[in-house]
Amino acid sequence: MRTEGAEGRPLIAVTGGAGALGARVVEALRSSGLRVRGLIHRAPVAGADETVRGDLLDEPSLRALVDGADGVVHLAARTHARSPRAYERINVGGTAALLRAAARGGVRSFVHVSTAAIDRSGGAYSRSKADAEAAVAASGLPATVLRLPDVLGAGGREGLDRIVAAARAGRPMPLVGSGAVEVRPVHVDDVAAVFPRALELARPGGHVYTLAGETTTLRRFAELANEAYGGRSRLVNIPVGLLELASLAARVLPLPLYPDQLTRLRSPRPAPSPEAWDELGVVPRPLRDALRSPAS
Repeated sequence: MRTEGAEGRPLIAVTGGAGALGARVVEALRSSGLRVRGLIHRAPVAGADETVRGDLLDEPSLRALVDGADGVVHLAARTHARSPRAYERINVGGTAALLRAAARGGVRSFVHVSTAAIDRSGGAYSRSKADAEAAVAASGLPATVLRLPDVLGAGGREGLDRIVAAARAGRPMPLVGSGAVEVRPVHVDDVAAVFPRALELARPGGHVYTLAGETTTLRRFAELANEAYGGRSRLVNIPVGLLELASLAARVLPLPLYPDQLTRLRSPRPAPSPEAWDELGVVPRPLRDALRSPAS
């Protein structure tokens, strides 16, 4: 970190601070003695010391966001789209624009949030995140790349949180096929806690950490969630063939499924970084504890 801000604390520019994970990251940064300037696109960034209104495709707003900042945390991304071009515009083009602004602004620490679903066989989203990682590496900025696993406990309405919500309510719990897909859940608060240290560890080319919790199957995860909340839910297997047909139809129809979601879920995952949690200074809670931790 190069300087201290006007209030005696280093200033960190954050994109995606209005999201479920982003709100926790803002809180973790401020709890570590850092000031936060958040980029407001649609929703407000709760808890930020300062805000700038704009988006990843508006370079003047990005320059204002990073002006005088010591570091950048880049969480914003397009996670669901029916067109590959939408992923490309935001995840690749937006990241490149932010990197340019950060380089011109003299930012000395850039944390880029990526995904464990980084294999190009995972579809348009995965390809866009791989290309964004490549842009970070080519930028020359001191950077840390965090590949996030399945994040649990943010209170969302999809992914693992959807399964937990069903278990809490005693509703049926849908599984893809037999539920044999592997997941490596980590509680959202444990993920958020790594960001202050990730800023300190930034290095040219971008050191990549693939984070992971306990490896289990989607079915076993659902069983544990059901146990944690009274065992009232029934597991329902959704045939993969049906989901494949729905994925094709989702390219043109507004279904509650996106064209690349199934391929992303089933794509290969890189091996977890064995040094990640030690170097980032966080001990992730066991899965059973994570399941019982409150969501908000």
